Amino acid sequence: MVRDADIYLFDEPLSNLDAKLRAELRLEIKKLHKTLNATMIYVTHDQIEALTLADRIAVMKDGIIQQLDTPHNVYNKPQNLFVATFLGSPAMNCIEGQLEVTPQAITFNSHGLLIDVTDYPFSQPPADKMSVTLGIRPEHLIVKENAANNALVGQVELVEPMGSDTLVWTKFSEQHTLSHRVTSEESIAAGDQVTVNVDANNCSIFDSQTTLRL
Repeated sequence: MVRDADIYLFDEPLSNLDAKLRAELRLEIKKLHKTLNATMIYVTHDQIEALTLADRIAVMKDGIIQQLDTPHNVYNKPQNLFVATFLGSPAMNCIEGQLEVTPQAITFNSHGLLIDVTDYPFSQPPADKMSVTLGIRPEHLIVKENAANNALVGQVELVEPMGSDTLVWTKFSEQHTLSHRVTSEESIAAGDQVTVNVDANNCSIFDSQTTLRL
């Protein structure tokens, strides 16, 4: 840096570079931040840059900050549906449905697709028949040989090898085709039947009207 400033502004500095050079310079910028111990405001549309470089991320839409938080919380606990779908590649699976609330359990129901969300950390008690959107990231749909709680059984439609892992698209009903990740060592092909388990603690549930996290 030429100047010794308290605050530095980076306005998409890596956008015109090739992928290899971007990765190298991300590392250099992170080292520079640690060396200078100065505040750096970094503007980017690249979510990888944001997640790898930031101590805190401000996700903006129409000039309004939607969430200001740590990279971990922005990715794993998005405060609204926009943040949830903006971050993540491939995108979060989003399913429209409603909650069925009884004294014993809370169940998410979408055209007969039932997921027990009793253990989900609701910020406030949900209402019965409340319209919601359930979001779950592909890496949180875990393939299991034996069915357990919240097991979904479907047929593989498409397999996308991505090197270190594989993205699988599985049809669980006429209305629901979801993406999930498996390791590259797992042998899965189109037409196979698979069982995945859903952990309510790894889900995100949003009010369909306000799009805010519940």
